[in-house]
Amino acid sequence: MHTTFHLGFVLVFLSFTAIRAYYHKKAERSRGPVEYKEGRLHTASRLIVGVPFMLSLLVYMVQPEWFAWAALPLPVWVQWVGLILGIASLPLILWVQAALGSNFSTTLHVRQDHDLVTQGPYRWVRHPMYTVLFVHLVALLLLSANWFIGGVPLVAFTLIVVTRLNNEERVMAEKFGPAYQDYSRRTGRFLPRWKGIGI
Repeated sequence: MHTTFHLGFVLVFLSFTAIRAYYHKKAERSRGPVEYKEGRLHTASRLIVGVPFMLSLLVYMVQPEWFAWAALPLPVWVQWVGLILGIASLPLILWVQAALGSNFSTTLHVRQDHDLVTQGPYRWVRHPMYTVLFVHLVALLLLSANWFIGGVPLVAFTLIVVTRLNNEERVMAEKFGPAYQDYSRRTGRFLPRWKGIGI
């Protein structure tokens, strides 16, 4: 059973990463001049923390027993939930990426030909990328049953969203003006609005 969940972790993680990398490369080829809005400290901290952790993930995929010191005693059914969430995150990330098209970037930016994306999941949610990433990271935590491999990226991602979100929405409001304000009123941040309520 351990092998099943470890294999699920590897396949889900690599598939998700490959989808994101493909669309990132595709967007880079098709977009015009870019003005980056990401703070240097924010960018540097992502690199300082992200690169070593990605190396840890690669080691974990080959030698998971090296991280047994951080194991969590999760029930088997919880890990099956993780596998279901991980598989579900793949078509969801494809949907989000296809809707974003050339507007996708892993860093906060605006372009001369930047579009206000309101199709696909963006019809109901302003930040579906964050929602799908959260689902994916929860899946990795449950699949790995490891607080270091699964918990650290989930906490780091939450901190990034908390510190970045207001700036991101301010940049979009400056770029698109009243159109973005109207869009914000009828959409939720992470989940669709329901009877006027949404987050």
